[in-house]
Amino acid sequence: MADNLVLKDISKNFDKFQAVKKINLEIGKGEFLTLLGPSGCGKTTTLRMIAGFETPTAGEIIYNGNVINDLTPQRRNFGIVFQSYALFPHMKVSENVAFGLKMHKYPKDKITERVDEFLNIVGLIKHKHKYPPELSGGMQQRVALARALAPSPEVLLLDEPLSALDAKIRVKLRAEIKELQTELGITTIYVTHDQEEALSISDRVVIMNQGTIEQIDKPVEIYKKPKSHYVADFVGTTNFFKGEISKGTLICSICHLKINSAGISEPGKSVAAIRPEKIEVLKKDSTLKENVITGKLVVVIFLGLIVRLIVHKNDQKIIVDILEKNFTKMGLERGQEIKLHLPPDSFLTFAN
Repeated sequence: MADNLVLKDISKNFDKFQAVKKINLEIGKGEFLTLLGPSGCGKTTTLRMIAGFETPTAGEIIYNGNVINDLTPQRRNFGIVFQSYALFPHMKVSENVAFGLKMHKYPKDKITERVDEFLNIVGLIKHKHKYPPELSGGMQQRVALARALAPSPEVLLLDEPLSALDAKIRVKLRAEIKELQTELGITTIYVTHDQEEALSISDRVVIMNQGTIEQIDKPVEIYKKPKSHYVADFVGTTNFFKGEISKGTLICSICHLKINSAGISEPGKSVAAIRPEKIEVLKKDSTLKENVITGKLVVVIFLGLIVRLIVHKNDQKIIVDILEKNFTKMGLERGQEIKLHLPPDSFLTFAN
């Protein structure tokens, strides 16, 4: 991967609090990379250091081979889109987009043409003479995106840009952002706490936790092969079984589970993890014995294509996702005792 932007041993302290702890990260040219994590994990502070709004306490930010720690935001040629839109309410849509071009000293005779070009790209050319308060939240965020992109920045930074929008608009706009990023080929760094958002649009995802990086990987690898208990718990829904490992078997409070996992060569306390869609609901007449748990179906949640089942076995809650057509075919109902098969090859294990 040809390096475009490099964070080398970056740390950021606020008085005695260390918000970012010696992180290392390489972002390739044209890559869509997302910083994902809960509030307070350091993702926004990291983005602000890249943008130039915060200066690292230690480490180097290197762009195209040059250390840019001391460069002001205006000298970095990075486009920035915030959660709050940050539009001027007294300026028309076209004037808001033109403002970014004027700040970058774009030729005056080309500004109108450039404004129209990018308002057309984001689908707002018909609204160019309106004022931001006359537009919906989604439209205002499109204006902010056009303003950031019109000066042809080398890197686009987006800080929770969709979190203030309704769910349906959020899904639509994130797809549009990804399409636009792909079309323009612009290096993009995106900050969010929404795991679905991160997995759906990113080339790679950086999972952050308490100022450190837990895992950097492609979305599918983050989901299928989380490298820590934290990542497995934070991304998606996961069932965890705590117990003692002995000869490839996890001995826990409700059952013995045979586990085929590369991470259990050493005996001792461990946590086995399995995704809800990996668990199979068995027919009543099934004779399968290994890794079978019988529990009470307590909650049924309809999610469209799938139905989520919450099954209780003593003090253990087990979440199972089953196709809606299979749920209907099996005639499952709340209160039933049902058999679950947990395939040995579907587990991941982590130290407890």
